[in-house]
Amino acid sequence: MAGGTKAVQVARDEAMEPSLSDEQIAQLAALLIRVEQYFRFPQDIEWGFAGGRLYLFQSRPVTTIPPRWTRDESAERFPNVITPLTWDFVDSGFHRSLNHSFRLMGFPPFNGKWFGMHGHYIYGNQNAVELYLKRPPFSVKSLADLKMLIPRLREQYRWVQELPVLWSRDLDYYLLKVGELMAEPLDKKDLAGVWAFVLNVNEHGAQYFLPNIAISITHATLYRLLHGLLTMMLGPQDANRLFDGLMAYCETKTGVINRELFELAQQVRALPELEQRFTEIDARSLVERDVLAGFPEFNARFQKFLRDHGHREVDFDAYQPTWIEVPWVVPDNLRLILQTPMDRTPAQQERELKVRMQQSEFELFSKLPPDLHYFFYEILRLARVYTSLDDLEHYQTTRLTLPLRKGLRELGRRLVNRGILEEPMDIFFAQWNQIDDAVRADDEARWRQFGELVRQQKAAYQSDRVRKPEWVLGESRKDDEAGSDFLSGLAGSPGQAEGEVFLVSSPDDFAKFPKGSVLVARTTNPTWTPLFYSAVAVVTESGGPLSHGAVTAREMKIPAVMSVRDSLTRLKNGQKVKVDGALGRVYLL
Repeated sequence: MAGGTKAVQVARDEAMEPSLSDEQIAQLAALLIRVEQYFRFPQDIEWGFAGGRLYLFQSRPVTTIPPRWTRDESAERFPNVITPLTWDFVDSGFHRSLNHSFRLMGFPPFNGKWFGMHGHYIYGNQNAVELYLKRPPFSVKSLADLKMLIPRLREQYRWVQELPVLWSRDLDYYLLKVGELMAEPLDKKDLAGVWAFVLNVNEHGAQYFLPNIAISITHATLYRLLHGLLTMMLGPQDANRLFDGLMAYCETKTGVINRELFELAQQVRALPELEQRFTEIDARSLVERDVLAGFPEFNARFQKFLRDHGHREVDFDAYQPTWIEVPWVVPDNLRLILQTPMDRTPAQQERELKVRMQQSEFELFSKLPPDLHYFFYEILRLARVYTSLDDLEHYQTTRLTLPLRKGLRELGRRLVNRGILEEPMDIFFAQWNQIDDAVRADDEARWRQFGELVRQQKAAYQSDRVRKPEWVLGESRKDDEAGSDFLSGLAGSPGQAEGEVFLVSSPDDFAKFPKGSVLVARTTNPTWTPLFYSAVAVVTESGGPLSHGAVTAREMKIPAVMSVRDSLTRLKNGQKVKVDGALGRVYLL
């Protein structure tokens, strides 16, 4: 009204009456649904009734919500404690990539924290995850609805088709620059120059990483979309079966590495004397005592493998060395493969998966009207492209660990020489701003204070490393299954298997893994794949159907249950269990 707000006194009983009728509430709910569908994001709206009609005054995206910190989104990606400096670098680059990716995807910017470190463990802001990522890109109730929507989808999601091409175009520069950074000498630089080198490495990684969150989100969204469409058409049971068949095989860098590992194991098997050495000598001694040099052909291939894939990480944290620094991880993996019959090669498994995929495609297209064939073909193609791309971008991201560790090792070495640090890699226990301030000041008192901070922060890290993080920050979980004879999780790979539990916390446990055991871990990553040759089943504390553990278990045709809370504390080495991958249960026998 022209005069502003007018206050009107009403009787107390009238003031307690509802302001809106049931019919008006229904109108308002319908309006909000239409607005959210139009903007494809939750909206905060201003509205009013006048003359019996509902009017929309304003709509803006809901982007400010309180955080709820859980391990739901983070435990698979960040299973273990993280050093402060690694997290400072990751946190900065991740949140830059997040908003770059959101702009690309048509989402409003997010101004809070998606991930946060609490007690050296990483937690995800579950409220933000559900706000941004738990909504389907579109909603249809029938194939007829889908046909009508296709022209708009083609324009609205054109970037999904373009992103893989753009990412591949920019990859060459990233790789060339990593090579330049590895070749750049540091011995002539002063302390500030070495720190500037480290920051240059980090910035190069941040620039490369800008679109990578969009790749990961799109990968997961395409999977949910395909599964949702199949469920609409066929119902849940047939949808699960057909989805697994359609996505049975994708060419990935991880798959290439696994084939090369198998071929190395075949070479060992072909040399009885070398296989005997693998049996009698631990993996580290094989490398450090130069035993492999006595087998020149194998050693040449082993060295080439390290040259090609030595940047592969053992753990997410850059504080932990990569394969090139701990090369005995590779013989440990080979030993696991050698424990198996090795009667089915990766090439044979690949062919079986491709045949299954082709049969599933035939079944799908036989159920579709012809005018939807191309749409589903594109959804399938993109789902597979993004599966390969998501794996490849992670593989290439880890190349940055080598120049980063090179610079930080040199910085740490100089601080050890000055009596500030005890070990060069203790620099990882400092925070970004602490290093920056000390380098700028460069006086003895500041450096002594810096050294004390690093010692305190290292002690805190080591204390947190041995504790089990709570799943929801600030909440003690009431264990409803404490007295039951089974643990529940998410179905990862179908099938049933019985065996004795073997807990694996790091690659240090690989060599001890008994063939025929149930692999139980917080999570797995591509480095762990050879363990699956020896395991009868897999149980992880985090992850879901798209996690590395679930996908690999399906390829190996062994049952897997993911996201089993407290599996690392409820299950013990040697305990007999039955894993039902279809029901998502682990039975205690």
